Amino acid sequence: MRRTCAQVLTTPTRNNEVAMGAARAADRPMQGVARIGLLASLLLGQASLCEAALRQRVHRDRAVSLQAADMPMDGEWQPCAEEGQAVAQAGRTRFGFGALWVESSLPAGASCSTSSFGSDPAPFVRKVCECAAVVPGSADDRLREELGLIWRRCGGEGESCDCKSGVVRFGNGQRWVVMDGPGHEETPCGAGSFKGEDPDAGVPKECWCDQGQSRATVPTNNRVAVVMLSRRPPDLRLWLEYHMGHMGVEHLFLQVEDSPGFNTTFGSLKPSMQQRVTVWRAAAQVSGDTRPQDDYETLQKRQISVMARAKQVSTEMGISWLIHIDDDELLYSPTHRHAGDLLAQMPNSFDQAYIPNAEAVYPSADVTNCFAQTTEINVNAFTFASYANGKAAVRVSDSAAVPAGPHMWKDARGTELASIHLDHLPFGAPLIVVHFESCPFVRWESKFWELGNTAPRKIDAIPFRFYRDSIKRMQECNPGSVQGAAAPTDVQADCSKGALQSFWAQWKTEANPSIRRQDLVPLNIPWANIQASM
Repeated sequence: MRRTCAQVLTTPTRNNEVAMGAARAADRPMQGVARIGLLASLLLGQASLCEAALRQRVHRDRAVSLQAADMPMDGEWQPCAEEGQAVAQAGRTRFGFGALWVESSLPAGASCSTSSFGSDPAPFVRKVCECAAVVPGSADDRLREELGLIWRRCGGEGESCDCKSGVVRFGNGQRWVVMDGPGHEETPCGAGSFKGEDPDAGVPKECWCDQGQSRATVPTNNRVAVVMLSRRPPDLRLWLEYHMGHMGVEHLFLQVEDSPGFNTTFGSLKPSMQQRVTVWRAAAQVSGDTRPQDDYETLQKRQISVMARAKQVSTEMGISWLIHIDDDELLYSPTHRHAGDLLAQMPNSFDQAYIPNAEAVYPSADVTNCFAQTTEINVNAFTFASYANGKAAVRVSDSAAVPAGPHMWKDARGTELASIHLDHLPFGAPLIVVHFESCPFVRWESKFWELGNTAPRKIDAIPFRFYRDSIKRMQECNPGSVQGAAAPTDVQADCSKGALQSFWAQWKTEANPSIRRQDLVPLNIPWANIQASM
């Protein structure tokens, strides 16, 4: 007799008896879980949900069968992420709830989601990830892999570090500085060996030594391209030289808007570098006011368009990875590795790397060369003046990936790609987007004068207080520049150059009262070498 979907889902099986028994033993009631798919189907009137629930039943039965044969001992598993978060450590990881799990070996930073495990062990139930415990002091605790490099703990702060490679990192948690130099038998593990730089003030730190590649052969899928929409960039030539030279970016896609000096800058590049840049030019503004209407909102739409276009061309060129950043942002590797060498080590089953961002902290309002004069970055996302959700590198061969805003990629249904959060790797992120936002001061004035053509109701919807306050200040200091804006009363003192620079410094330098000393990490870029090669 042909059984209905309801009969199949409600018929007891040996596997769900095991599941229920294990759940009762763990004091985690699971009554009704096996029927959730059916209830959702009946409530929504969608037979497809019932069929999907049947398929998930197969996955659950298989997962429970494996666990019934090899049930982990108490203490073997430790919670390491909630669904949607990043897994805290590499190795054996399981995903599920109660007695319903699927297991896989994942890299640190992988998303705790169905995309990382390939199936959903408990549909319509909020799940968690648990990681196999690592014994303190074991070999696993003294050696760490960071995207293809093996690091060995060589000493605590105040001790001596024996590191023949000469590449030593000093720090704690996600905050580190790196020393490149000839190998020494004994290197003091302290700030004195790292130009006096302390990456995590007031916290005990340790040293780790670079042991070399973890693989005999290095993957060749290391061709990286960057896509950018640019308007009046602060220092485009230095930006181009840095990424193509120091960071090893193979190709750049630039959509240029309203940048009168672009042709001169581009023409000053070596012909070999010009060949590595694809330039698209936006249509010129034809209205009397050259500022775009509601620019904060429309900018993201233009960025999404150019991201999709660059991905299509990257596919034709055989590019491996594509990253979207802005002309006031730099890709930065604390260990000075090329972006392609890092991303080539991504497991083949993951198609997106979330790259965290940090904000540059400038020495004063008098800064002129924002890139080269900045020596510190703020890594406390809660005190950022702008966005804090990073950017992403996408594997170009994933044909389903489409831009989901300027910060990430998803598939056409809005489902997350199989992704790794780089800031959850053993030493924090090996690749960072450093945001040199609103620098120098004159760029801030120009930027927020342009954003001043934003309707008042849309200003209030901007999530960043710095942006809202800056737009309003520029509207006040340019009365009549925005249609419908009220005329200011006695704002001359607040609109002097000194007052505006003071406003800027309260957000962009250490004068910002929200930034603490422990929020700052040294930024080490060999600008002298980079500029000498230009």
